[in-house]
Amino acid sequence: MLKGFGAAKWGAIALGVWATLGATVFSEVARAADEKVEIKNAWNEGRYSALQETSVSYVEQHGREVLSRAQTRAIFDWNVEAEALRADGVRTLKLKTARVMIRLQSDGADVAYYDSDNTARGGELMKDVFAKLMKSEFVVELKDGKVVKVDGCEAFVKSLPNAESESEKYFVEHIKTVAEPGNIAQIFDPLAYPLPAKPVSVGDRWTTETSFVLPVIGEKKLILDCELKALRRVEPKANVVAEAVFDADLTAGASATIKIETDGKYNLTDGVAEDFASRATVNLELPRKNKAGEEIVVKAIGVIRNKLTVSKR
Repeated sequence: MLKGFGAAKWGAIALGVWATLGATVFSEVARAADEKVEIKNAWNEGRYSALQETSVSYVEQHGREVLSRAQTRAIFDWNVEAEALRADGVRTLKLKTARVMIRLQSDGADVAYYDSDNTARGGELMKDVFAKLMKSEFVVELKDGKVVKVDGCEAFVKSLPNAESESEKYFVEHIKTVAEPGNIAQIFDPLAYPLPAKPVSVGDRWTTETSFVLPVIGEKKLILDCELKALRRVEPKANVVAEAVFDADLTAGASATIKIETDGKYNLTDGVAEDFASRATVNLELPRKNKAGEEIVVKAIGVIRNKLTVSKR
């Protein structure tokens, strides 16, 4: 069952995609439809800003009765320094946090709100944690656009102060999830999932297959049906869209159908995905007992939207 920020992390890491509604339509003059282009995720040497936004909504109901409703919104703003490509094909990225904002709501009421740009609402421990986060550096190694190593997470977690109250413990645990290697990796890995193995032209379709691990279920294969939707001439970009639908059996008789839609804008000049977005819709059936002790099936829907915007500085 998806709850709070765990839902954002579960959706982003386990599904391995980013999310948002709709697709952008290019208004500039399109390149020749039969022109073939190579699309890649290169992160060439230079300084970048990466704005990562996640929103999650989760509703659980039986018939017309809404049993629970939860919403999460999170913003991670990163400063990225990309080093030159090494002889072994590995490129190193150094990440520093510019801002973190997390807001959790349950049944319309705020459960938690953290913002490194607004520490007036937090105590000394929150200020201390944010100060340590801003000073920390996470190092990511990429090969062929995919993450092969993440460093810096353990050092940051060890630097965190001891929390005393329940609210402080809750806050520290959520901040730890920001610094998990899997959470750092999922900023970059999804950009490589829909890429074609060879040059393609507008209208070409292809399929990619990526293994990933779902909590409880274990290893699954994410099979994306992809298409080059459009090319544009000015500041050449390729618009790649992809979709996947699969079923999953969960514990205690629960099941889920998951649909993933992605939309990526890849810069053909430097190989960086400047805008990458996706939406994951999770429909679940959860066996429960009502107050009378009767067996019922609760239906739930979780919608996970993520968006990554990258700009070179």
